[in-house]
Amino acid sequence: MEKDSEITILANSVTSVSGHWANGDPFVAPTEVKSVLGWEIKPEGLCKDDACIPVNEDQSIKNQDRYNLRQVAHLTGHPTLVSQESRTITIGQPSALRSSALRDKIAPDFELPDIEGVDRAFSDWAGKKRLLVAFSSW
Repeated sequence: MEKDSEITILANSVTSVSGHWANGDPFVAPTEVKSVLGWEIKPEGLCKDDACIPVNEDQSIKNQDRYNLRQVAHLTGHPTLVSQESRTITIGQPSALRSSALRDKIAPDFELPDIEGVDRAFSDWAGKKRLLVAFSSW
């Protein structure tokens, strides 16, 4: 039996939850799957509103009453980046949302601190030209 440890989830927000790792993938409680991805685990499969995605035993989705968050994200159209070393999983926006944003040339709204540390939403400048400069020291 795997020992529980803290797993950091980087999605719309940063969350730390208890879970375990198996074969390089994070496994979390069903309630965490719902709070992070919005999909609920039911006997019919992964469900959100009126839609359900059937899940079978061959998909390695369950281990010790925990669910493979990377696999669930994949099944629901979310790209992921997993690092067992740093105990982190990054979950991107669903592929349908990314595709429509590219097709319609509409950037998704997000919030970041400005140079003075004040949180600013991208939509604060709706209707104006914007330049976003992103960089990293690593």
